[in-house]
Amino acid sequence: MRLLRRQGGWLFGGLLLCSAPVPPALFAQTSHTVNPLASRAMNWPGYAPPVIVADAPSIGPGNAALRSALIPGAGQYALQQNRSWVYVGLEVIGWGFYADRRRSGAGLRREYRDYAWQEGRLEAGSRVDGDFDYYETLSKWDRSGGFDLDAGLAGVQPEEDPTAYNGLIWSRAVGIYSVDPAAGPGDARYDDAIRYYEERAYGPGFLWDWTGSPGARATYAGIIESSDERFRQARNALGFVIANHLVSAVDAFVSARARGVRIESRILPGPTETGLTFAATLIRGRQ
Repeated sequence: MRLLRRQGGWLFGGLLLCSAPVPPALFAQTSHTVNPLASRAMNWPGYAPPVIVADAPSIGPGNAALRSALIPGAGQYALQQNRSWVYVGLEVIGWGFYADRRRSGAGLRREYRDYAWQEGRLEAGSRVDGDFDYYETLSKWDRSGGFDLDAGLAGVQPEEDPTAYNGLIWSRAVGIYSVDPAAGPGDARYDDAIRYYEERAYGPGFLWDWTGSPGARATYAGIIESSDERFRQARNALGFVIANHLVSAVDAFVSARARGVRIESRILPGPTETGLTFAATLIRGRQ
């Protein structure tokens, strides 16, 4: 303010924002146009020379988004943004957790299959592993019951005890086809029920009985539940990885659209050649 009083003028400060460069003539500072006050202002302790933020690398929004969709952080890296490494780190963590959970789940799956064979299944011949539904059924039923109660007779003599899994299947078949209790092979409804039973009941090689090992089924159920949980966590990790790709792609697209923006600042003579004007220009490059 002391400087202003000596000059007898006013210091005029303004901020000009526009979407195109300020005309070059406005920035001309020759010996006959520069106000002495402006020259002295450049020697002030707080004066800083004009700062220009350079244009971002020339890469289109679609290109940047595609790069980050394929490899999270790649678009940001091309735009010279430090947060590219954040996306890379999240990608590594996500895949690492996925691999760990899958490996752990597979190990527990082998464990519960071995346990079922050793403790619950009725070992008959060489071991044949069933599908996932089979092992889930083993965790819920104490025993399968028989499949063919009298192998000496022609056809299949189904398990009739409904407290056993195969017995339940036969009871369901009888109800579905309204089988007469006195009916036998040759009766159309009975034959339909037998076909239903044969398709859904577990046959030789897959029968089981936990009743001889108290607590074994509960132990088995705990192992299979732990395995299922590991696989669920693996699926969640895969979902996280996919989300990381999508978020990175969107971020790269938005960042690329905002590229080419720079700010130029100048201290210029005032309107009446007695003060100073601060001009700032926001310049947006080509999209």
